[in-house]
Amino acid sequence: MPKFNNILIIGLGMMGGSLCKSIKKNKLSRKISAFDTDQDALSYALKNRIINYKVTDLVKMEHPDLIIICAPLSSYPSIVKKILLVVKKSTLVTDIGSSKGGVHRSITKLFHDSNKSFLSSHPMVGSEKSGIKFTRKDMYKNKVVFILDKESVSRASYLKLKNFWESIGSITHEIDSKTHDILMSQTSHIAHLMSYIFVKSLPQKILDENLPLLLGGGIKEHIRLSKSNPQMWTDIFLNNKSNIIKTLTRIQKNTAILKSMIKTSNRTNIKSLLENTYNKTK
Repeated sequence: MPKFNNILIIGLGMMGGSLCKSIKKNKLSRKISAFDTDQDALSYALKNRIINYKVTDLVKMEHPDLIIICAPLSSYPSIVKKILLVVKKSTLVTDIGSSKGGVHRSITKLFHDSNKSFLSSHPMVGSEKSGIKFTRKDMYKNKVVFILDKESVSRASYLKLKNFWESIGSITHEIDSKTHDILMSQTSHIAHLMSYIFVKSLPQKILDENLPLLLGGGIKEHIRLSKSNPQMWTDIFLNNKSNIIKTLTRIQKNTAILKSMIKTSNRTNIKSLLENTYNKTK
């Protein structure tokens, strides 16, 4: 028997669309409804039975049990303001944003002031591809999903969200939003940022004339990450900027040290640095 009557997905990109497929595969909801500003995405999702209903105006939505925001971070404030005009107190709202920061704090306050339930999530999944046509029904299976600041809602709401993610095969982990953003700035966020910098730094002639010959090993991963959605990653970098700047500062320091070693042909120190790095994750 489905655990939900109606789940609303806001944002039918690759992540939101894949979530719809996971919900349908695991028979978690009688209805899956979706909102997106891209009418083509909504039409595609309906035609391919990824969703049951489309929502063209959030203020006129049917009352879902669960709302999951899968849109760019910069769109959260306007989305939340519309949701709060009509959402019931019994409805739980979550999101899948990679960065929490100021956006998370502001919308958490809006929900708290309205006496409505919001509990943030972050699934550790993704792809450089974007759009409804790249959805996968098992994208969230066996993947970690962070649940943020669980004390901000009732235990019943927390268990409702935890059970939802685990019902589609995810592994949940509780974390506070501050620790989460520090952790992401030192791992996922900086990995994407450095890939953008790496590709930006490549001479255009190399890309035009030699890229097919070079797409192996490390460069392939940099190219893949640099093709991630620009709007999404602009939002993430700015929303987590203080933590990312600290991480960039450490990277710049280590880059300068290695540059100096190479410039002076300091073989002993270079090898020592590389060995220490090699052993760091053993």
